[in-house]
Amino acid sequence: MQRLDKTLLGLMLASLLTMAATLLSPAGDLEHGIGLELLYALRGTRPPPPDVVIITLDSRSARALGQSERPERWPRDLHARLVRGLTDRGARVIGFDVLFERAREPEGDQALAEAIRRAGNVVLMEGISREAVTRADGQILAHVDHLTRPLPLLRNAAWATGPFIMPKTPSGIFEFWGFVPSIGDRPSLPMLMAQLMTAGTPAAISPSPDIRLRALNLYGPLGTIRTLSYAEALERVADPVTGDAAFRGKAVLIGFSEFNQSRQGDIFRTPYSSPDGLDVSGVELCASALSNLLDGSTLRRPPDSLLIAFLFGWCAALAAIWRFARTTRALGLSAGLGVAWISLAGWSFAQHQLWLPVILPGMIAPLAATAFGLLSHGRAARQRELDLHKALDLGLSRKGSEKLVSLLRDHDGGRSVHGVCLCSDIEAYTSLSENLSPADTRETLNRYFARFLPVVEAHGGHVMDIVGDSIMCLWLADHSATNACRNACNAALALHQAMNQAPPGDITALPTRFGLHYGPVFLGEVGADARRELRVVGDIVNTSSRIQSLNKNLGTRILASGAVLEPLADSPGQGCMRALGTFVLAGKRQAIDLHEIRLAPLPTDASEAFDIARDAYARGALDVARLHLRILLATCPEDGPGRFYVERCETRLAGRPLPDADGCVVLEAK
Repeated sequence: MQRLDKTLLGLMLASLLTMAATLLSPAGDLEHGIGLELLYALRGTRPPPPDVVIITLDSRSARALGQSERPERWPRDLHARLVRGLTDRGARVIGFDVLFERAREPEGDQALAEAIRRAGNVVLMEGISREAVTRADGQILAHVDHLTRPLPLLRNAAWATGPFIMPKTPSGIFEFWGFVPSIGDRPSLPMLMAQLMTAGTPAAISPSPDIRLRALNLYGPLGTIRTLSYAEALERVADPVTGDAAFRGKAVLIGFSEFNQSRQGDIFRTPYSSPDGLDVSGVELCASALSNLLDGSTLRRPPDSLLIAFLFGWCAALAAIWRFARTTRALGLSAGLGVAWISLAGWSFAQHQLWLPVILPGMIAPLAATAFGLLSHGRAARQRELDLHKALDLGLSRKGSEKLVSLLRDHDGGRSVHGVCLCSDIEAYTSLSENLSPADTRETLNRYFARFLPVVEAHGGHVMDIVGDSIMCLWLADHSATNACRNACNAALALHQAMNQAPPGDITALPTRFGLHYGPVFLGEVGADARRELRVVGDIVNTSSRIQSLNKNLGTRILASGAVLEPLADSPGQGCMRALGTFVLAGKRQAIDLHEIRLAPLPTDASEAFDIARDAYARGALDVARLHLRILLATCPEDGPGRFYVERCETRLAGRPLPDADGCVVLEAK
């Protein structure tokens, strides 16, 4: 268990350190780059709200209207004409993503101001410039943002003015400020338009830390939001039918946008930027922000603390897979979990506007866990090979040897463990070998062992020693005494069925007796110089051998000490248990309780009679004991323990003393 924890802890620690290093490195920004691009690619484009329209000041309109190729030089009475037309056609809100900072022709400025005042729903752009505050040596101490507002004539005529700021990152644009904190939480242009568009319903919100900086939920590449050129818009507002269809009840945003980006001034990289360099214009991003506010689809991101906790937990789970699964299965599970997470993140992004990380948990974490897992598996394979060589040197079979040798790793000479010892012996082996040649005896034993040993290993036991016809097996209780005792008892029953209940003529079966005892033993190398073997030694081993020998006296096949059955009180294994009494074995001083393990219980009357007789014998009530033993033998004349106690009762009643005392059966011979 200790080694398991060390291996698992090592895998987790390596994976967590890799994840932490990734988060602190530039690779931590991958979620804002290829991660977000992957999510948009999985989702594809989506339809924008129909109530947002972009009117572009583009080069095509410049040619059609006979204006300058630089839209900022267009006469403002032309904008006044457009505003009047949009007002007449029922536009709900009009926004200019154009900074009218300086005065131009007085007539044009006045015309635009009158049109804006008449409309009553125009929001104008404000600019923000950043100035660095430096020390005398030129080191930058801070930055100060300065607000540039439209000229007073137009500002006073407008419903409101506001900036539109999008933080730039190396990966592009993915957020916008709903309220700009550096200038006093001033509401942005799209926020103001959304407030006016919804007439003070949910979009008309006050600033709070969780809504100042909002994640853009893009709809598609440039042109996805309905876009009209300036010249086309003027044509439509002149026609009541087409103008009403195009603009009534809509939010109209006017700004610079060109599909020929050599002419575009403000372009921004986004996940929808095309490989040929077609980025998204600022007015399209402003319209996307406005659309997000109107349809409630702004991307949501879990708190950073929650994401970090999840990533660390995810790494721990992936490490656990590599600790407990085989290499091929671990590879499949790691890859499958990575794909499953990416799929879940893609679904959450498309259906619930939830922006979950995909690169770190879906790719980097599985790759890191796989790399460290493969290293761990390779190291474990090399260690198993060393353990195998060690086991073979110590005389163990290949199967089942790794665990025993691994227990001794870092324990020179050996270590104390708890376990169940099972000692077996072939009944009448001496007579059997007398009637066979040495070669035939060898073949008979080989057939017997070939059937015996796999049963032990199938039940989790280890064959520790074979001396002649006697086999000593061990079940380690390093994790659970209950499991070790149950497995040992079930193995004894399976061997009993295989050897003592075999059909006539089965040449692999020989009548066998079994004894089981539980307690501390010493597992280690025994021998000298080049002749060293892995053995288990201790009083538990000797006692299990004595218990096995007692089967001859009691006429039983399987005997187990109370120490073996005590852990099974609440979860018994197979078979039936019969308490036989308290015994002091030959050559021992300590009394132990012994039980017979049977395939089937005695009849109820016979069982009750035996229990009464056993208790009476322990009290010294020999007549009562003999009476009930005869009742037992009348029903079960071949019952070995009953015959054993009857003989002892009659011996003592005949005046021949026995060493039994204090309620114990004392045995003087093996």
